[in-house]
Amino acid sequence: MRLLFVQLALALFQIDLAVKHEMDEQPDGQPEQLLPGGVVGLKKLHNHGTAGGKYVGHMPEIIRISGAVTIACIGFMIRSLVKPERLMKRTGWAFLTGGALSNLYDRCRKGYVVDYIRFHTTWKRLNDLVFNLADFFIMIGAVLVSIGREK
Repeated sequence: MRLLFVQLALALFQIDLAVKHEMDEQPDGQPEQLLPGGVVGLKKLHNHGTAGGKYVGHMPEIIRISGAVTIACIGFMIRSLVKPERLMKRTGWAFLTGGALSNLYDRCRKGYVVDYIRFHTTWKRLNDLVFNLADFFIMIGAVLVSIGREK
């Protein structure tokens, strides 16, 4: 059963990488494709910084920090597998680890993270941000770890 959480983290990592690869294959300058309902759009963006495009030009430092955080996530996930943790917390660490690994892989391999999900809402700040699946995996994981309790 514990191997399932490692497999989950690796599956999330692979799913995000596959979608990023498909988006990265799209020609540059391609117009945004709105999904039905018009709230979510898909458009490729190469993020050479951190969330929101901050710290562009500091990729070596970003990689070091992202690497340390990813290693910490892996460590906490392993710890959750050897201790009697609740299902929600283990699942959260798997989501955090899978998402962190995917974004770190992009930064190390390409020098940028491929983002592609944009929202169209009444909140301007949210509309300015572009996400990828790994970002959602990280958010979901953080919520699950936060609300999961130890036995």
